[in-house]
This record gives sequence, C-alpha cells and structure tokens, in this order.
Amino acid sequence: QLEETVAANRDDIAALDSRIGRMEQTMATKEDVAELPFIRQAVVETLETLHEISAMKQTLTEMQQKVNEVIAGQARQELVLQSLALHLLEHESEIRALKAR
Repeated sequence: QLEETVAANRDDIAALDSRIGRMEQTMATKEDVAELPFIRQAVVETLETLHEISAMKQTLTEMQQKVNEVIAGQARQELVLQSLALHLLEHESEIRALKAR
C-alpha cells in the first residue's frame, strides 16, 4: 500500500511538473513585458500614420476631382474659342466681300 501511495504521488508530481512546464512555456518573460510599452507606442504611431494616409487619400481624391473639373472647363473654353475663331473668319470674309463690291 505504501508503494501504491508513492506511485500515486509520483504520478501527481509528474502531472504537476507537466502543468508547470506548460505554464512556463506560455508565461511572458520580464523581457517580453519590458517591450510592451514600445510595442504599444509603435501601434499608436502606426495607427496615426494610417489615419494620415487615409486623410491624404481623401485629399488626393478631392484634388483629382478638381483637376478633372478644370480639364473639363478648359475643354469647353477651347470649343468656345474655336467657335469664336470660326465666327471671326466668317465676319472677316464677309467684310472683304463687302469691300470688294
């Protein structure tokens, strides 16, 4: 019976040793914990950078839209100038024709 008790105690000790081993594997070290503030700071800085990039994308999109509007306006103005140039040529031609009479 004493041998059974000793064997049971050995089994219990082995089980405890195994549990302690698993705990040690998953437990953070002092070095790991010491790095947490730096990791947090890096995460905060990364988030700030992401927000800045998002704002830059929005600004870039707005600027591209304005550039497209300017290009469209310039295209309309070019058509107006072409039309005015054509009218000018027609008027000059009519004036020459009237002078030639």
